[in-house]
Amino acid sequence: MGGDTEKEILSILEEAIKRERAAYNLYSRGFRLAEKAEIKNMFEKLAQEELGHEKLLTEIYHDYKKRLGLKVLHNDEE
Repeated sequence: MGGDTEKEILSILEEAIKRERAAYNLYSRGFRLAEKAEIKNMFEKLAQEELGHEKLLTEIYHDYKKRLGLKVLHNDEE
């Protein structure tokens, strides 16, 4: 793979991480607004799923950067 391909893959992963965080924020807002327990529970589960996705994507992102020989910083996916 060429350098542009690796940059594009990193860019896709960065965008995916941002979208997972945005989805988490959206579902968290729904949780705060909901009054019925069943709706609150639904939003809480959805929010937690998004955190799991974000964690997984962040691990993939860091692993990919390491394989490319790039420095991994704690906040470089944000």
